[in-house]
Amino acid sequence: MSPQQLEQTLRDLPRVGTLIKDRGYRQIWRFEFDGKAYYLKFYPRGRSFFSRDGWRRRFRGSPAYNEFQRLQWLQKAKIPAPRAVAILGGFVLDGIKGDAVILHAIEPSVSLDELLNDQAVHGEYSSRQRRDLADQVIDLVYKLGQAGYGHHDLHLGNFLLHDGRLHLIDAYALRKGGLTTADVLMLGAGVARFATTTDLLRGWRKLVGEGPIPRSNPNASAIWQSQLSRIKGGNRYFGRLSLDGWRGVFFKQTKHPRRWAEVSHLEVSKMDWQSTLPAIVRALEDGSLKTLKSSPSGDVYEGALKLGEYNVDVVIKQPHKRYWYRYFNEIGRGSRSRRAWYKAWNLIVRDLPTAWPLAYFERTRLGYVTQSFIVFEKVPGPTFWTVDLDALTDRSREMLFHRAGRLLRLLERFGMSHFDAKASNWIVRADEATGPSPVLIDVDGIRFRRWTALGIDRLLRSLLGRKQYSPDDSLALCRGYAPYTRLEAPRTDAEVEDPARTSDTPGDG
Repeated sequence: MSPQQLEQTLRDLPRVGTLIKDRGYRQIWRFEFDGKAYYLKFYPRGRSFFSRDGWRRRFRGSPAYNEFQRLQWLQKAKIPAPRAVAILGGFVLDGIKGDAVILHAIEPSVSLDELLNDQAVHGEYSSRQRRDLADQVIDLVYKLGQAGYGHHDLHLGNFLLHDGRLHLIDAYALRKGGLTTADVLMLGAGVARFATTTDLLRGWRKLVGEGPIPRSNPNASAIWQSQLSRIKGGNRYFGRLSLDGWRGVFFKQTKHPRRWAEVSHLEVSKMDWQSTLPAIVRALEDGSLKTLKSSPSGDVYEGALKLGEYNVDVVIKQPHKRYWYRYFNEIGRGSRSRRAWYKAWNLIVRDLPTAWPLAYFERTRLGYVTQSFIVFEKVPGPTFWTVDLDALTDRSREMLFHRAGRLLRLLERFGMSHFDAKASNWIVRADEATGPSPVLIDVDGIRFRRWTALGIDRLLRSLLGRKQYSPDDSLALCRGYAPYTRLEAPRTDAEVEDPARTSDTPGDG
């Protein structure tokens, strides 16, 4: 085909192409020409020379030209990446002037982020494939460093899998100077949800060298805070709603659904909540909901909601101010419903299973919250206190308690503690593919301070009254919480009566 036909195709891009992603500062389009697929990355220019984008372009140059040049660097270094075809300066797209770079499309392909998340959602864990993908990521980044380049945005979404081979698809963050520790920490934060400890250790030793992996990764904290900034609403993932004196935030959709939360697959609109909120308020006022718990500190109800075309089983928690000081300590802190919303999403962004929060709403008077409630998805299954442990296989039983201990360990690792991790605050979710999983259903007891062994101590004490609870269950729970702790040999009755027999102090015994 002639260049004139290509020019006409680019002019008609909004009509003949497909918008893949729009981040404001960059748009990615897919189009076909002469039987081949291409991607066009469009970088709009600032409205004035003195705008923020204008100053950035003055010192750094055109981002489209920079990416075109960096893709050529990757091609010369023989690092798998899309091949840059052309750069378009002053390109006008839908009336907006900017610069663009055209790339050959790598198809069929799937991003590593999407592949691993889909496998997790469907319970498909191929250890051999995971090991191969981990090795490919490590080798590709190692070659990047050996070629004298670094990349400060190494996350799973920037790796594309085509015909069993990984490609680095974004070169905008590429720079000369070699791989830095900060680059590796960014990669570690991006893969932490799916990588094993062995994968992380192998990658660290090959990319950085000997020495321990830092216990705290600042890049992980930055990623979590970026995700948490969305839960205030007003974006594609969360919305805000004010209706009949009630104001709140609701869940719309998520980029990464979770296997343990069915509602994470839904797409809910503001219109759906506009029709659902009055029904919830009426049900709370007329007492038509099933009461699960009622106490001076709050009520817990069970019901079903109609969200658009979806029927969702939910649990609604309506807190009360049991003590007089509650009227004062909520000033500046937000209502308990709002704090529960924040705590639950802090667990979810760290991939810790908990009941999925759908919305919270508040009613205020003179700026002070007088009523509030929060809506969670109902997690199916019995609690830790009521589950029939003897009906589980030995393997499933050990797995269940080990996972509960691990969850409490990760809570502390992330700087949180649970004051009320008793058995009735966990749901045992049955899963034929991955085995039984413990899910936290009460986040009121979460505190953003680290108290060692606070949560596991509360859970152990609450389980002591169960007839089916055994020492092996306690051992599995403790191994999940502290997997590298040395276990002591069982002591005899004589040693229990005379502790001096087991003393390690020189000269004793």
